[in-house]
Amino acid sequence: MRLKFGEWLPDLPAFENPGATLVKNVIPFQGSYLPVQAVSQISDALTARCRGAMSARDKTGQVYSYAGDETKLYSLSANTHTDVTNTGGAYALTSEENWEFAKYGENVYAVNINENPQTITFGDANFADLAGSPPKARHITTINNFLVFANINDGTDRPQRVRWSAINNPESWTPDADTQADFQDLYSEANHGGGWIMGLTGGEYGNVFQEYSIWRMTYSGSPLIFTFDEVLPGIGTPCKNSIVQEGRVTHFLGQDGFYQLIDGAQIKPIGKNRIDKYFFNDFDATYAEAVIGAQDPTNQIVAWIYPGSGNQSGIPNKILFYDWINDKWGNGEVNLQWIYNAIGQGVTVEQLDNFSTSIDTLEPHLDSRFWKGGALQLAIYDNENKKGTFGGTALDAVIETSEAQAFEGSRAHLSAVRPLVDGSATLTAQVGTRDLQTGTTAWTAASSPETDTGFCHFRSDARYHRVRVNTSGDFSHAIGVDMEAQKTGRR
Repeated sequence: MRLKFGEWLPDLPAFENPGATLVKNVIPFQGSYLPVQAVSQISDALTARCRGAMSARDKTGQVYSYAGDETKLYSLSANTHTDVTNTGGAYALTSEENWEFAKYGENVYAVNINENPQTITFGDANFADLAGSPPKARHITTINNFLVFANINDGTDRPQRVRWSAINNPESWTPDADTQADFQDLYSEANHGGGWIMGLTGGEYGNVFQEYSIWRMTYSGSPLIFTFDEVLPGIGTPCKNSIVQEGRVTHFLGQDGFYQLIDGAQIKPIGKNRIDKYFFNDFDATYAEAVIGAQDPTNQIVAWIYPGSGNQSGIPNKILFYDWINDKWGNGEVNLQWIYNAIGQGVTVEQLDNFSTSIDTLEPHLDSRFWKGGALQLAIYDNENKKGTFGGTALDAVIETSEAQAFEGSRAHLSAVRPLVDGSATLTAQVGTRDLQTGTTAWTAASSPETDTGFCHFRSDARYHRVRVNTSGDFSHAIGVDMEAQKTGRR
C-alpha cells in the first residue's frame, strides 16, 4: 500500500487527514517536499542586529545592496559591509523599529520613525538627510512617479496619514496643487476603525495596509492627486513586516490568518483550516514586528520568519514557506534576524578567495544563485549579524503521514515501511499507533532501511497507524511511503 505525503494540514484532525500531519524543515512542491538548506554565511558582520535590508540595480544594471542596524547604515560589496551612515552621526532606533528602503531613480531612500529620512545616490560614500523638509515615516514605497511615506511624524505623530512628494521630485514635500505634493488621513468606518497604517505596496497603484482595513491608492491627477478606496474594511494586519509584494499579488498576515491580495482588491485566505491555528498557537505575539516576510520569485515561494515557541527575546526561530503556485505550505526551524529578496551581485573567480581558500569547502555551493550577478534570491541576516543564503546542506527533516486504518473497521499488523525519498539522505522511519481516537499515539523506535529492499521492519499491531520519516543529509524529493500490512481482526 502506498501513502503519499500530502499537503501540510496541522489544523485538521490526524485521522484521515488528507495531507501531512507534521512536517519540519521542508519546502512544498508539486507532489513532494524539498529540503530546507542550512544557512551559508556570505559576509562579515554588522555592528548589531539587522533591522532591514534591500538590493537594487542602477540604470547600468549594477547591483547595490544596503542594510541597517540600530545605529548605522551599510553598503555591501562582495562579502564586506562598509559603513555609509550619515556623516552627521549615529542613528538611534528604538527596540521595535526597523528600516524600510525604496529605490527611486538612481537613489535609495531609507526611513524609520526615529530619524530623518535618508537618501544615497548609487556609489556615493554616505547617506544624507533627504532635502525638502519631508516628515519622518515608518513606511515607504514608490507609486507612479511619487515617493510615498505613511505612518508619519511631521512634528506630531500621525499614524493614519499617507504623504507623498511632488511628482518626479522626491525632494519637494510642501503640499502644493501645482507640484501635486499632498497628504491624506485614512479613517475607516469598519469595526475597530482602520487603526495605524502598517505598510505600503507600490507600483502602478498602491495599497495601504492598516491594522483593520486595506485601501487602494490610485493616481487621478489634480485636484485630488490620489483617490483612496477602502477595498477591504475590517481586514488588515497586526504585523508591519509581514507584507510581501510580488507584482500584482501581495501576501500578508492578517488579524486572523494568512491572506493573498490580488490586484489590490481580491482577497483569498490561504491559511484557513490549514495552518492558521498552528501558527497562532506557536507565535509569540509580544513581538509582532518580528514576523518578517520575503518572496522568492524564482521558486514562487513566500517565506515568513517569526518568533515561535522557544524563541530568545523575540528573535525569529521559525520559518513558514508558502508555494503560491501549488497553494501548499511547509516550515522550518532556523534562527534569523531578517529575511528579504536580494539580487545577486555576482562574484569573479578572483573574488572567490574572499569567501574560501578551497572550492571544496565553499558555501554556498558553487552552483548557487548567489554567485550569479542579477539572480533573484532569498537572503537573510543570521544571529551573528552576517548576511547569508539558504545554500548549505539540507537540514534534518521530519514528515508524517496522516493517521489511517489500513483495513476499514479492522486492526492491522504493519510489518514494513519503505520511505520514498530521492537522494542520498540517511533515512529512518517510525510507526505511530493507537487503538482508540481518545488514546495517545505511541511511537516505535526509529528503524533504518535494509540495503537491498529499502524496507524498515516493524511488528506493529493496532487499529490506527501513521508513519514518520526522518532524514539526515541532502535529498531531492520526499514523496511518501510504501507499507506492508495484514488484516488481524476487528477487536
